Amino acid sequence: MAMGGISSHTANGNYPVSKIKVSDPHLSLPPSLSFLLQAPKIAIWKDQRLDYLDIPKGLVQLLQINGFTIEMILEYGPSKIAENLGIDDYVAQIIFNETSNAIISFNANSLQ
Repeated sequence: MAMGGISSHTANGNYPVSKIKVSDPHLSLPPSLSFLLQAPKIAIWKDQRLDYLDIPKGLVQLLQINGFTIEMILEYGPSKIAENLGIDDYVAQIIFNETSNAIISFNANSLQ
């Protein structure tokens, strides 16, 4: 077969990997392969300081899941936070303002 032709397999003779979605709830994998259905577990370092912000727990979790730290929030600013998390600008502004206020409060308390 010529390299320029259309083929259902790659140039080296291997067939591409395909994903098949099975919608029949009666079909299942044998127990030896059921681990394939489990979501991969990835360890993510979470900035525990985010727990001290005065924002809803769900927002704290969203920040932590996406790997945000206090420093990243202050560096990125509201618009980049909103863009990265896919949230409204005003919610990102609340996160940014609360983080800024918490840092100011923390620094003031550490000086006393």
